[in-house]
Amino acid sequence: MAEKKKLREQIREAGGLYSWANTALIRFAGPPSVGKLSDYTPPPCDHCRRPKSEHIQNADGSLSCPTP
Repeated sequence: MAEKKKLREQIREAGGLYSWANTALIRFAGPPSVGKLSDYTPPPCDHCRRPKSEHIQNADGSLSCPTP
């Protein structure tokens, strides 16, 4: 039966504390889930509920709701 290595040796062999912890976390939780960037939709305006891309930008940088 193989003898278990000390924690210090395991960390050193893994390439440092960060790599060791990252590997252990991935083993426990699995790889990160990465969604598509195209699935992201920005939240609508709080006042008119229309997309912010339809709003008018004022000279001071603020947005005005479009007229219905």
